[in-house]
Amino acid sequence: MNKLRALKEKRQQIINKSPSLKKILRSTISKYYLTCGYKKCWCHQGKKKHGPYIYLSAKEKGKLKMSFVPKELIKEVKRGVKNYNKLWDDLCEIARLNREILWLEKKKR
Repeated sequence: MNKLRALKEKRQQIINKSPSLKKILRSTISKYYLTCGYKKCWCHQGKKKHGPYIYLSAKEKGKLKMSFVPKELIKEVKRGVKNYNKLWDDLCEIARLNREILWLEKKKR
């Protein structure tokens, strides 16, 4: 009984600490360095390219969509992607705990 209670408490702690669904972004962050359209620019002469430019990529209806991220949103976007990854890890742990709880409750019956 104590193990069952401990598992339920651990599950509740994870639920309480999970990120808010309002702050979730299911995407991948990528950095790109690009050449510009000005042929005389240093970026066309084998030197450093322009950037980094930050993009989000995510699948929508089976197609990969890329979105440019303005500088003022980079922190918020990174936080949203980090929150998604944390939530996914939390869901996996909750599912594992639920499985243990289920078996312990079945034994108890």
